[in-house]
Amino acid sequence: MSRMQSLSRESSRQNVSTSKTRRRQHIFGTITALALFGNPIFGGVPAATAAQATNLCDFAIFIGVRGTGAAAGTNLAHNGRVWTTGGHGAQVAPIVTDLINSGDMPFYFESLAYPATSVLGQSIDDGVAKLTAELNYIAQTCPWAPIILAGHSQGASVISRTLAGPNIALLSADAKAAVSSVVLYGDPFYETGRITNYPDRPNNGAFWDPTDIYDKSKLADYRHWGYPAGSSTQTWLYRVREYCNIGDYFCQNNKADSSFVIHNSYIQYATAVTGWITYTLTDFN
Repeated sequence: MSRMQSLSRESSRQNVSTSKTRRRQHIFGTITALALFGNPIFGGVPAATAAQATNLCDFAIFIGVRGTGAAAGTNLAHNGRVWTTGGHGAQVAPIVTDLINSGDMPFYFESLAYPATSVLGQSIDDGVAKLTAELNYIAQTCPWAPIILAGHSQGASVISRTLAGPNIALLSADAKAAVSSVVLYGDPFYETGRITNYPDRPNNGAFWDPTDIYDKSKLADYRHWGYPAGSSTQTWLYRVREYCNIGDYFCQNNKADSSFVIHNSYIQYATAVTGWITYTLTDFN
């Protein structure tokens, strides 16, 4: 990397960091106001509906990206980019359920309306284009809304390539700053040794290619300085957590998992993920 490229990347990081700081200050004010003065979303309604917003800009926005072959959603919105009902996939859907049942803060839920077919190149490209457009749209329409992204398998690839792929220049600085937390499950392009791996696994994914121009290290740019949950010591807090089960057919290139039992066993993390998402929205240190 040249000195000019390095300075440009650092400048971009600083701009995103400044935007994140302003956004987090606004979110803190919003949560405080809702807690002090009351809001039907935060109290007075059953927990089963307490955390499901009806308007895009109510507070936080969750976008689920399903894996290959998972069922599509319904109720297309935003020029056909997303569904507002279903379409998250079996591995991501439990996070949605847990966030709704938590009742802690309002979330608007949508899922990416991309093909999710086995024609990976075309399907992923379509997903990246739609997710990029949706993130830019949200950042412009709801400038203070934090965005949560969660994807499984091919869906994880779509998210990571949107945030750190060769077309990242198409993603606005405001959109990057809006990303509050990212959950990646079983990405076939998994790369061992990355600081965003949670935890790190020893093998690269089945589709990992050392000649790929996609630089997954850029996922580490989504971070801020603060306190980890339960810690009194500040450090970099990364907004991306990439989960990969030991023995997963795709993210660990383990052909013994040919029935995909391990690859489709990420539901177990839903509760912990929900807690982490909530923490990223309420940690203002």
